[in-house]
Amino acid sequence: MARKGKLAKLAAAMLLCASLLIPGAAGAAAASGSVAAAGCGTGVHGLSLLAMKDTGSPRMQAVQFLSGTVGRAAGNGFMVGTSDGGCHWQAIYNTGKLSFSQMEFLTNSVGYVLAKTSAEKQNTLLKTTNGGKTYTWVPTGQYGFDRIDFINEQTGFGFTRAFTFKTTNGGKTWTKMATPPNSRYVHFITESKGWDITVLPAGGYIVKRTVDGGLHWTDSLKVNADVNIGGAIYGTDSADVWVLLYGGSGMSQTSYSLYHTTDAGAHWKQVVSKPTAGGGPAPGPAVPAGKLPGPAGRPSDMAVIGSKAAFLVAGSGALDKLQFGRSLDDGRTWSNLAGGPSGNEGKLSFVSETTGYLAVTGFSDSGVYKTADGGKTWKNVFLLPESN
Repeated sequence: MARKGKLAKLAAAMLLCASLLIPGAAGAAAASGSVAAAGCGTGVHGLSLLAMKDTGSPRMQAVQFLSGTVGRAAGNGFMVGTSDGGCHWQAIYNTGKLSFSQMEFLTNSVGYVLAKTSAEKQNTLLKTTNGGKTYTWVPTGQYGFDRIDFINEQTGFGFTRAFTFKTTNGGKTWTKMATPPNSRYVHFITESKGWDITVLPAGGYIVKRTVDGGLHWTDSLKVNADVNIGGAIYGTDSADVWVLLYGGSGMSQTSYSLYHTTDAGAHWKQVVSKPTAGGGPAPGPAVPAGKLPGPAGRPSDMAVIGSKAAFLVAGSGALDKLQFGRSLDDGRTWSNLAGGPSGNEGKLSFVSETTGYLAVTGFSDSGVYKTADGGKTWKNVFLLPESN
């Protein structure tokens, strides 16, 4: 019986290794639950990862999970993947020649990425059809995109600080879209429905909405602000949107506000108002101290699960740990959680209200963490060595 048990464990381990090496098999095995983990790896999982020249030691810069088990993390020269929720990892790309800033995988095989080919150059858009092992160049003209968002393999958007571009043929051609003057962040949720953050020359922000692909924009929310350096928009439902607006920064502190709508902008609720001594007042009306608190530090990412949940991560060089806030009832209530893993900046990828992954970016404490309780606690599943 003991011998049969050992053989069964060995067979399971061999199956796991095979599934990790084949993108299609990885997703199928994870979905069927046919792979049983026989002890999880730790640290860097025995991998020797390469960093791009002149970018320092290897560090994480992006994370994306397609399900609770299948996902990728990428950094300044490498990409790693897992098919069992971070228990085991393999190197998908490890040449030190691409420094990844964003991954947009549509399936476990097909995806687009933004990456630099050298430390001094702007982002390049690349496409993969084999899970990230190899890439083909997607031309974007004179512009290097800061962000991308693909609705499907053919239709996607590319964003710079001031401009928005659209493709309907997989990146063969791009069309500059009409966006309001002084736009600082645009987010399209469908081909026709999108949102925009505009900065006002005299101070403050206007959040605008389009329902016809950018041909017309209407004002939805106006917010006063002493400092208006920009913000970000999050959401997967065009009517249910979160808008993050930054105020000033100073003494390793950043002031910010978070707004939310559930009815396409007919009504807005200020969920967070975070003034700081170093950054000054938060955008929006003055709020009594502590009434609408948010995580300390500067928000670096947000993850939204439909019209159910939202998660915010923030950090600062003056803080030892990343800070988290969340809503599990579509913005009706907001709570800040105890400090998370060490680090001062993070990227999020949540697949449900409870299951999510965090990439701690930067030169210190860089790695990947997993939560199974909606961000209350985090478990390290991949940790890079400290930078030299």
